[in-house]
Amino acid sequence: MTTKFDAIVIGTGQSGPSLASRLSQEGMQVAVIERDKFGGTCVNTG
Repeated sequence: MTTKFDAIVIGTGQSGPSLASRLSQEGMQVAVIERDKFGGTCVNTG
């Protein structure tokens, strides 16, 4: 089974989720890839 995406967002730091959301709202098929917890590393503790 093959799934095709218009965009792949790598990482869910500061801009990943908002970028994925905006692309999705424009009608694109979007995949989000994150290695650990969704949200990435906090800029205050990273």
